[in-house]
Amino acid sequence: MTTVKFDLHDDLEELQARLYLDTRKKLTKKEILELIFKMGLENYPMIVNHIRSHEHPLTKAVIKKVLSLARDLGEGSEDLSERVDEIVYGGKQ
Repeated sequence: MTTVKFDLHDDLEELQARLYLDTRKKLTKKEILELIFKMGLENYPMIVNHIRSHEHPLTKAVIKKVLSLARDLGEGSEDLSERVDEIVYGGKQ
């Protein structure tokens, strides 16, 4: 058994009540959390996508700073972009 600090007690109680209304089965909070955990393991890609969807995009200031770091590599570097595309993406884009 593990003890975890959990801040969503009200939400869990609401879920417990809604499940009872919809199924007429009284589940303990432990049973509900175990069910949710199992469902999370079965739907792992959905969890990853949810986490990624909350990532913060780069700000304009960060993009501007990164672009300001670009340097002209001089003669012979004209096709570098195409070569990078080939290496990274497996072909010309």
